[in-house]
Amino acid sequence: MFSIVQISDSHLSPRLTHFNANWDAARALLPRLSPDLIVHTGDVTLDGADAEADCAMAAERLAGLPAPLRVVPGNHDVGDPGSAAQPPTAARIARHERHFGPPLWTEDRPGWRLIGLNSQVIGTGGEADRAQRKAIAEALATLGERRIAVFLHKPMLLDAVEEGPVGYWAVPPEARDAVRPLLGHRNLRLVASGHLHLWRLASHGPATLAWAPATSFTLGTRLMPEPRGAERQLGVMRHVFRADSVETEFLRIPGAEPLVLDDMVDEIYPPAPAAAS
Repeated sequence: MFSIVQISDSHLSPRLTHFNANWDAARALLPRLSPDLIVHTGDVTLDGADAEADCAMAAERLAGLPAPLRVVPGNHDVGDPGSAAQPPTAARIARHERHFGPPLWTEDRPGWRLIGLNSQVIGTGGEADRAQRKAIAEALATLGERRIAVFLHKPMLLDAVEEGPVGYWAVPPEARDAVRPLLGHRNLRLVASGHLHLWRLASHGPATLAWAPATSFTLGTRLMPEPRGAERQLGVMRHVFRADSVETEFLRIPGAEPLVLDDMVDEIYPPAPAAAS
């Protein structure tokens, strides 16, 4: 048996410091949970896709945690596919790697293979997507009887593998061929994601789909009108791994301020200037 604490969406920055105190509160909780590993499922930074200082400050604030740390990139860390302003370029991904380690990783624990994915390149067809597909194939070819746990920023799906448009909120259905070998594998037991600033546990065959809450802020009804049965609370997830299953629980962050992005979104993420006519 071993445990992983999953943290997500800390949105740290030295410029706009609204969410830094909530990260401090989350960090104070971690030693009490005695994890064997900590995984951050992305959006470590407020705007690391363009601001090196956000990456440097966030890396400093994540140093010295009470267990080894793994990180996967989020859209605010490396950019978002389809975005004209911030696509996930090789330079942005390389910056993230300098500060937080490889965006794609595999780690074996007794009876388990943990796989960290860069959700921001899934199905994009570029070099990073091709390398990730190859890494997934290799990880499955050498799996043996290990069970699989996958960590990534955007959920692989919202409600079903075959579903309608998901917009900004998940890996698009048309891009999921890249991860179908994982989604359809008989040994898959956990897909743990962030991004939605909601927490929810759902099932996909024998696997748990865990939406991790944010440590920074929740989304109100303006930005997230349909939470799909999930809870709008700040917190962390703890996953306890046994021989063939994972037990997952949500944990509140003592002392965290219940910030809602709707109240400050134009300050934190101002709309892009309108194009000149």
